Amino acid sequence: MGLGYFVVNQVGKFTIPLSENIVVSLLSVIATPFIFWFAIRWALPQEEIKVPTLSVRLTRLLVIFIAILVAFFGFFQLAGLTTSISLGIEKALGSLGFLATFLFQVSDILRITTPALGALAAGGALASFLGRIGQRTAEKSPAARVKTINFIVASLAGATIFGLSGWLVEWLYQVGRVEYTFWGPIIVGAGLGLLLAFLTKPKATLPTGMVVYSITRTILNALRSVEALVMAIVFVIAVGIGPFAGMMALGLHTIVSLAKLYSEQVESIMPGPLEAITATGANRLQTIIYAVIPQIIPPYISYTMYRWDINVRMSTIIGFVGGGGIGFLLQQNINLLNYRAASTQMLAIAIVVASMDYISSVLREKYV
Repeated sequence: MGLGYFVVNQVGKFTIPLSENIVVSLLSVIATPFIFWFAIRWALPQEEIKVPTLSVRLTRLLVIFIAILVAFFGFFQLAGLTTSISLGIEKALGSLGFLATFLFQVSDILRITTPALGALAAGGALASFLGRIGQRTAEKSPAARVKTINFIVASLAGATIFGLSGWLVEWLYQVGRVEYTFWGPIIVGAGLGLLLAFLTKPKATLPTGMVVYSITRTILNALRSVEALVMAIVFVIAVGIGPFAGMMALGLHTIVSLAKLYSEQVESIMPGPLEAITATGANRLQTIIYAVIPQIIPPYISYTMYRWDINVRMSTIIGFVGGGGIGFLLQQNINLLNYRAASTQMLAIAIVVASMDYISSVLREKYV
């Protein structure tokens, strides 16, 4: 993950001088999706005429890696283009200058989160690669050697997970007792890892995917049970009154809600295309691209548009608890008995909600 963060961060530094030219940024934003699409389609063909050789496989892996770097390059260029546009239109907008500020903040968020996405992508790819190598090595090695390796790896993994959890508790609450928040969790985690390795057969396949899925789904279910309004109150206390608190509340609630809908859609896809693609000898990545993604894109668009409607309506209510936005201004005008301004704002809210509903319905009819 650290290597992925470093590489993507270097790509971001490379784009800094290019982002100063708005024409170059615009051309880059337009060209990178096409380059990424054609590179992925070439590296992952729909059908193989003959079995690819080792050199062809390595070339395809290199092309996929370059395509991913090009995609991150496009994200950074998009952030630079958004920054240039926001700075250019700020004075021209006048009283609507908050739109330029919004675009500037979006560009900052995109620039900050892109290296993190690179780190996650690199970590996932490395974990998948090492897991496959470990599984093949375990199948060919004696049971005693595999058992010893399991003891070592399980204890290290348990110590790392519990140690990081203890460090997080220390960072949040400033306990100041290292033996309770660092060394204690490490010892407990190592002991539980050894116990797990002792109870597991040497060459048994661990359901790592199901474990990660169950833990992630439990966390998301717990977060989804908290309403966005309650989240807004918590974030107002944490970061202060303003639109940032409302954005954090709506963003977190949107993520956990869409994660539920997205995961259920993946679980309910038809097995027929999967079996057909697998029968042709396709690998896992080709199966995902040609059998899974075509089935989930239409409902994903529908769910995203639906959540967009909800967020537009909820943004007004979030403002009443200090989350910023037009809801906060509406509450101020009502408290000051300025009903003329309040009625204008209510009319603007109604127009925006109706417009968003119309736009989302048109998009659903066209693409879903």
